Amino acid sequence: MSEHHSRSRSRVPARFEAIVSWQGLTVPVVSENLSLRGMLCAAPHGLGMRTGEACVVRLTLGAGTVLSMGARVARAGRGTLALAFEEMDPATFAHLRNVVRYAACDPDTIDAELGAGG
Repeated sequence: MSEHHSRSRSRVPARFEAIVSWQGLTVPVVSENLSLRGMLCAAPHGLGMRTGEACVVRLTLGAGTVLSMGARVARAGRGTLALAFEEMDPATFAHLRNVVRYAACDPDTIDAELGAGG
């Protein structure tokens, strides 16, 4: 198990197509990993976004399911973009939780994180 004490949520490997929109731009990206609090995606040159910049993420899960979340740039550059989710409706959170649980090695860990103040 990796030592990432600064992260409060488990990240799971997850490849999904997503669209990041900000300042009138819409750019397709591909997620590399996902958690209940954010995602890391492959993004050429960080898409020119700056840390702290607000955006909207539309994550396509397939079968016509698209999750839309307000997010903020946690880190950008070197071909990746880390986004922290800031707002989503309860149905979106439920979908996201199911995706993260499904991809987790230990789904009970995800539920424990939710019980611990998630």
